[in-house]
Amino acid sequence: MFRRLALTFLFLVLALLCAGFVRQNGAPVPLDLYVAVVAAPLGEALIAALLAGLLAGTLGSYLWVRRLRRERRELARQLRLAEGEVRTLRAVQPAHAR
Repeated sequence: MFRRLALTFLFLVLALLCAGFVRQNGAPVPLDLYVAVVAAPLGEALIAALLAGLLAGTLGSYLWVRRLRRERRELARQLRLAEGEVRTLRAVQPAHAR
């Protein structure tokens, strides 16, 4: 319960800081988007760039973790097969090897 309340409070504080940042940096700047040039307030452009970077980083992290989980599942499967093979080989070993 406390954790959710703390996260909500942190989110509100960050939202207020972002709003103040956008308010302080209201000068329009040209943004060249390769296909068009758009004028946007500096604060909004910086917040948008921050959010785009956050989104790209989150997506990259998610894809990396997904790949690691897939690799871990494959290694676990290979380990189970190898352990089964070892058990089988021990069960059928010749008498002179015991």
